[in-house]
Amino acid sequence: MLEVLSFAEAFTNGGLGVNRIAELTERDKGQISRVLKTLASSGLVDRDDKTLRYSLGPRLYSMAMRTKEAHLALLSEPRLFELVAQIQETAHLNVLRGGRVLTTKTVVAAQALRRSGWDGIVSAAGSSASGRVMLAGFSDEEIELWWMEHAQDDPLPALQTAFTKPLEPINRKVKRQLPAKNLKAFLKILQGVRDLGYAISDGEFQPGIVDAAAPVRDSSNMIVAAISTGVPKERIGNQFDPLGQLVSGAALRFSTDLGAPIIGPA
Repeated sequence: MLEVLSFAEAFTNGGLGVNRIAELTERDKGQISRVLKTLASSGLVDRDDKTLRYSLGPRLYSMAMRTKEAHLALLSEPRLFELVAQIQETAHLNVLRGGRVLTTKTVVAAQALRRSGWDGIVSAAGSSASGRVMLAGFSDEEIELWWMEHAQDDPLPALQTAFTKPLEPINRKVKRQLPAKNLKAFLKILQGVRDLGYAISDGEFQPGIVDAAAPVRDSSNMIVAAISTGVPKERIGNQFDPLGQLVSGAALRFSTDLGAPIIGPA
């Protein structure tokens, strides 16, 4: 039944009724009705009260996204190890969750400044390099909508609820502050990210740390994640471009692994 509800017919018609689902699945209408009620109660399908048609539910999409993220995390490991070998610093794979960035995979360098595992850690999207590089894939209209809904999201809910103490020293000054003075300034920041192909966050998440991130694209050329790393400011100074280029190279190679239509040398 879930497969039938994924057909183009269901999307075109705003869902399918019990009779049509029974016809397509060649199952008893009463059985179909009972199972659909169970699926609807769990959020796996939605029922329109006016048309009485069923469509795929939000919980199913949420489960699919988590599965996709887990698969991306697994596939990213070789590219993260390559980046760690190049820069001798910990590398991460991150995904966008509304106004926040979730770290789904971390490869820790042998002499890492950040020694704790960062898998599952949440940070503010607008103030982090990873968040900005993923938001740069949005249109200006989409960014405006994102700004209105998420610009002031709490950056560290996981650290506040899941741990008694932060795993690493966190810059508390960024909490509940806008990622830029206003939307116009934020759009300008993201345009700069598009122009460079990577994003830099200079001490905004952790004082004294320069974070760099670059976008990961899938076979449809959509940005699905970001690869990032952090380097002590005293080590890198203001030489941001070499770091950005290394992270961009890792993200580009991973995008190629995912079948992204890369133009030019990889």
